[in-house]
Amino acid sequence: MSVSNPEEKKKRLLSAAYMIVKEEGVSNLTLEAVAKKADVSKGGLLYHYSNKEALIKAMVRDWSLGYFKSIETLVKNASNTTGKWSMAYINAALLDLNNDKHLTSALVAAMYTNPSLLEEYRKEYGTLLDKLMKDGIDPVKITIARLAIDGLWFSEIFDLAPLDEKLKEDVIHELKEMIKEDD
Repeated sequence: MSVSNPEEKKKRLLSAAYMIVKEEGVSNLTLEAVAKKADVSKGGLLYHYSNKEALIKAMVRDWSLGYFKSIETLVKNASNTTGKWSMAYINAALLDLNNDKHLTSALVAAMYTNPSLLEEYRKEYGTLLDKLMKDGIDPVKITIARLAIDGLWFSEIFDLAPLDEKLKEDVIHELKEMIKEDD
């Protein structure tokens, strides 16, 4: 099955790369494997991504754009003004956990092959942290909530003592309560 639309082909290639990392591990992420899984010729893949590093960089960029855009959308739709970035960060992390977890594949692939590919993500994350610190909530509370949600994400993604659903709901509830505007 060939895909004629260039943007659709790029999406298929990225999706195939995410799936390979998630299902088979980073060591099995090859251009040949991605082309085969996406049902695209290797030449078609090379037209869009000249090498494996370019493909992984695109994976990180693709995920980052979607993730940070989802946070901004949640902020725009927030009814409150104080704590809106913090709440959006927590909710976006939870959405990522409940979806295909493309972040995991992108980050693992980048860390495994060339950690410098994460530079763009680090910059975006730094910008987000600045917004969190200026969110009108005690910076210590924001930091505790951010580290807790990152830890929850890490625990779930790598299946390292993930919480049962009830405890997870209780923890998330407490995190959200913690970052509500102080009375």
